[in-house]
Amino acid sequence: MRSTAYGTKGPGKTGYDVLDDFRQAFIVMKNEITKYARGKKLIIFAALTALILAVVTAALTIWGDGLGDNSNNLSYLYIMIMSLLVLVAITLFASTALVSEFEERTALILFTKPIRKWSIFLGKFLASLIVTVGFVLIYYAVVIILCLIGPGYVDGAIFVSLGLSVCYTFGCAGIGFLISSVMKKSSTSSILTFFTLALLLNMVLSVIMIAAHIEDPWFVLTYAANDILYVLDPMQTAHAARAAAVMIVWGVASALVSYFLFRKRDF
Repeated sequence: MRSTAYGTKGPGKTGYDVLDDFRQAFIVMKNEITKYARGKKLIIFAALTALILAVVTAALTIWGDGLGDNSNNLSYLYIMIMSLLVLVAITLFASTALVSEFEERTALILFTKPIRKWSIFLGKFLASLIVTVGFVLIYYAVVIILCLIGPGYVDGAIFVSLGLSVCYTFGCAGIGFLISSVMKKSSTSSILTFFTLALLLNMVLSVIMIAAHIEDPWFVLTYAANDILYVLDPMQTAHAARAAAVMIVWGVASALVSYFLFRKRDF
């Protein structure tokens, strides 16, 4: 039996053991999450999330009418910042996931071990997704608790909004990994990811709506993300299923492209 940098070959095996590759991906994911927990990024983002919740709550209590009596109105005030939170999380956790392996030379060690690149990619993608979705779930959980404390009930629309936020996280993670797969510096990857999600896609959206005279550019990721809020506003028309599908397609397409770019990249 012999070991290679891309798997283990021997009697009874054809190419590589798929189950072993998933096990290695799980190990990479666990190590990546541990790295987040030991670093400052997780603490900084947790503090930022807590600060946002505290500021909105304080503003409602001091200058507003408290938590009010309408669950959707209260949820809207908190969830309107969700797209920005996801953007910051993806910038912190996804945009540097692949490029850091080359920049910090850890890839030199990983690629000489019997582990395939797709296991590394999958483990890192899941790690960034789990951490970001975890924060999204915690944020929504706090909002739900506040709705129970204030209005005294929770409207089902908030759970639709939660599902859309998870889908948006997936779509943004794919873009973050796509950029990370071709960059040479983590700092450059982070800046470009933030710029792409915060400005570039919105600029493209404006051009499509104004120059191409398309009033409903549903296929643009950032436009689909509007339904995260629209489902909470009865005055707006939301297409939740369509928006979720668009976000998932963006995530799958960009993740696949980033994997193939990562696989062809040499240290």
